Amino acid sequence: MDYYEVLGVSRDADAQEIKRAYRRLARQCHPDVNGGSAEATERFKQISEAYAVLSDPHKRRRHDAGGAFDFGFNGGFGSILDIFNQAFGFDMGRRRWASPGRDLEQQVDIELEEVLTGAERELTYERTAKCQACNGSGAASGSRPVTCATCGGHGQVRQRQQTILGNIFTVGTCPDCGGTGETIDDPCPECSGAGVARVTEQMRVEIPPGIRDGQHLEYLNMGDVSRDGGPTGNLYVRVNVADHDVFTRHNDHLHMHLDVTIAQAALGDTVTVPTLEGKHELEIPGGVQSGQELRLRGKGLPSLRDGRRGDQVISVRVNIPAELTERQVKLLHEFAREDGMELRPPTGSTIFDRVRRAFGGQ
Repeated sequence: MDYYEVLGVSRDADAQEIKRAYRRLARQCHPDVNGGSAEATERFKQISEAYAVLSDPHKRRRHDAGGAFDFGFNGGFGSILDIFNQAFGFDMGRRRWASPGRDLEQQVDIELEEVLTGAERELTYERTAKCQACNGSGAASGSRPVTCATCGGHGQVRQRQQTILGNIFTVGTCPDCGGTGETIDDPCPECSGAGVARVTEQMRVEIPPGIRDGQHLEYLNMGDVSRDGGPTGNLYVRVNVADHDVFTRHNDHLHMHLDVTIAQAALGDTVTVPTLEGKHELEIPGGVQSGQELRLRGKGLPSLRDGRRGDQVISVRVNIPAELTERQVKLLHEFAREDGMELRPPTGSTIFDRVRRAFGGQ
């Protein structure tokens, strides 16, 4: 067998190239990844043989000289896994990976004004933590967990199945210890041997200025503890920003509508408008059009990234009155005539009736 061909490397490949090639192929063909497939298992065996030879300078020279090797793997499938584990630097296949603790999510509510200043909230929630009575061991005081007799502390058991293609080995979680590699003869009365317990946590949540609706604050290791020694989960606090009666938010800008009269739109005016920090004077330029936007620079919300504030954007709406006095009707007609226009309001409209009265039925 040409081991260079098995690993897909050239004959002058260095040790690092050989190791990279083996690790790539081993990940693809590992029995745990392929559900114990006979073809993958045989392929895994071949690339393990190739790596065992080419990673050893003496064996590699012997292979290059045409020497033969006897790979019976008398230690069983575990011997192949030893090669795999040595290449990857960990014990994969002999013990199952410790599962991480569960991440948790909580919610807090704030007002739009608090996005400007930042806010604090007191949060109370429940999580799974290490049992204090047994310090997470699951064993009662004065006792300790013992190595599982079924799997010998590996957390996994291997089963052999004889097929027409030969012996097929499958690896699964130990049914007696659940993969921990240990059993408990005298369980802790507080946690019933689980090693974990439900606790109530109280914490202060600091909400930074500029936070957006739906964003999360992350608190590391404040979620559920792992039951088998894995990393503790995290806590994610979702921030809900309440709707505002006046303003709507667009990124860091605040938008609002401002109703003005025909006279204000035509002549201009100085009016008072609300902001998140109180009242502010706004100059409306003469000739402003309905839908035109005016801005108060720096009166929006701060950026979460750098603290720079957006603008308050004011959309003008010219308010056309539905009812007019007779004098107002006269003035509007005169205004129209100044522009060279003779108005002809539709028959039957309230305003037309007022105009007809104002002009003596003409």
